[in-house]
Amino acid sequence: MATPGSGVPVTKEQLEKAKIVPGVVSSLGSELVDLRVLYKELEVVNGLALRKAQTQIKPHVELHGPSAGSAHDFYTLLMVDPDAPSPTKPSFRNFLHWLVVNIPGSVAPSQEVWQLGQEGVEYMGPAPPEGEHRYVFLLFKQSSGDLKLEGLNKENRKSFDVEAFAKAHKLGPAIGGLYYVTTAHDELGHSGKQV
Repeated sequence: MATPGSGVPVTKEQLEKAKIVPGVVSSLGSELVDLRVLYKELEVVNGLALRKAQTQIKPHVELHGPSAGSAHDFYTLLMVDPDAPSPTKPSFRNFLHWLVVNIPGSVAPSQEVWQLGQEGVEYMGPAPPEGEHRYVFLLFKQSSGDLKLEGLNKENRKSFDVEAFAKAHKLGPAIGGLYYVTTAHDELGHSGKQV
């Protein structure tokens, strides 16, 4: 459980209800890290509807919980859109919006994960062409120190296979997850609260 102001506790039920588990990943690990994702001062909570304009710059990300904090541990963070290009025809399922590897577990809340880790794929803000899209942050613990991104096609963001990437880099199951929604025309089409 997170302390006040230190992120929203991840619940498997929220991610299952949103069809992120299974869907984007088949399961979550047993020890979860609470992610805190902020676009400026706006904190993301599962299911929150955000306007595209609010999400065009890299968010600030914090890691909290008993599994976070060790100077010897490193993490991988990614952000995908499982509804690309359309929720009814997601032929580019899991479009990769961001990938940061080698994030030290000792990252302080005041520091940027993308500056301390290695930004493997630069952040690209949401631009859904139609319908309501889920934007999913997933956190993985790296099994061994420095992760090498050899062979990663940084230009092809379409249909990123999250589980194949995790397997190829020996990441294991996701240990953190969080999502928000955005629509093509910034309408409120979700039961969540839009800000």
